[in-house]
Amino acid sequence: MGRLLTRMQIQRLVAKHGHDVFEHEHMQIERCCYQHGNITTFAHSIRVACLAVWMADRAHLWHRVDVRSLIRAALLHDYFLYDWHDWDNGEHRWHGFTHGHAALMNALKDFDLNAIERDSIEKHMFPMTPIPPRHIEGYLVTLADKISATRETFSMGRFHKKALPTKPLRAALQARRSRHEGSRAGERL
Repeated sequence: MGRLLTRMQIQRLVAKHGHDVFEHEHMQIERCCYQHGNITTFAHSIRVACLAVWMADRAHLWHRVDVRSLIRAALLHDYFLYDWHDWDNGEHRWHGFTHGHAALMNALKDFDLNAIERDSIEKHMFPMTPIPPRHIEGYLVTLADKISATRETFSMGRFHKKALPTKPLRAALQARRSRHEGSRAGERL
């Protein structure tokens, strides 16, 4: 039996396979929005990726898991690019049920995704969504997400939120995203 990965080795794997995700300009939106407690969507996604890799390693699943797909799906599972805590006239009322699909649609606009990544992102909210993931990577992302979300939600740190960039900055980032989508649509015509 081989040696188990250290925390540093897991972080290096996430950095190696997620570098294009980290470098994308729209990830800045995730840095500006809280996800659970006092954790941003960006930090939550990194936690989920590291935990999913840790679980795959501890369960000795490397012969069954595509590590690149696992990491990219975990980093993009909440790529919905809005702050679901902001009042929006009820538009995000069903966020828990719909954000997997929203994250997938946004990720498809910005990245080339394989079938494992697409399925894992869209179905990570199972059982809140009726169809379970098809691949073991999807189950790892789903479980890592639930564990991370629970820990973040009930952390005592949730009472000590730091100030994030202001709403105008978030609005500017989202407007830049909309312009980018418009230019890409023009390229396709």
